[in-house]
Amino acid sequence: MPDVKVPAPTATAAPHREVLPAGTLLHRVHLAAYPATAFNPNPADALYEGGRFCSFQGDGEHLPYLYAGFSERTAVMETLVRGIPFDERGWRRIRRAAVRGRVLSQIETTCDIPLVALMTPDQLAGVHQDEWLVHSTPETYARTRRWAAWIRGQAPWALGLKWPSKRDLASAACILYERNGAAGLVKPAGPEPVPLDTAAGAELLNRLLAPARTRIEPPRRQAH
Repeated sequence: MPDVKVPAPTATAAPHREVLPAGTLLHRVHLAAYPATAFNPNPADALYEGGRFCSFQGDGEHLPYLYAGFSERTAVMETLVRGIPFDERGWRRIRRAAVRGRVLSQIETTCDIPLVALMTPDQLAGVHQDEWLVHSTPETYARTRRWAAWIRGQAPWALGLKWPSKRDLASAACILYERNGAAGLVKPAGPEPVPLDTAAGAELLNRLLAPARTRIEPPRRQAH
């Protein structure tokens, strides 16, 4: 693992530019109270709660952000399967509380979106990093958030980052940043969002996650 401290202000990087084409479908697990296209306007805490690459209090930009997966399964695994151990029978169990009020939605990019790609060792080395940046656990997210801010400073053209999913290794996740004055980056797409706290939601989750030996119990039937 390289030094986890952000490089000195005089350091320069060579971020790898990748364009996410207009019309790309992305998938999100989010609270039903918010639209699928809603960016989170609240910066994460500088030291504690927050995701891997959120903007954070004190980073100078406070950019609204949106996390998404490149497949339904990736969106689900990145959001709901974090930190769940396998039981004695080799299965992971998602608690019903984890899906309460959540939906699985599909969105579509409205324009070509330039990203910094962090998918390969060479691309990570271009920003002075290795797999630690994309595979570290939440205990170090305060540091990964600082690295994301430094990378954005090295790539002012970028509207997001793309990296290999830690929990769905064959796929990728991304974060998009909403910069001032920029046109809307995404729009709703596909079918209506699927409520994950319903029987239909449990059926969908179990179909997506069965190969990864992960499941959720369907909601109990209400007595009449």
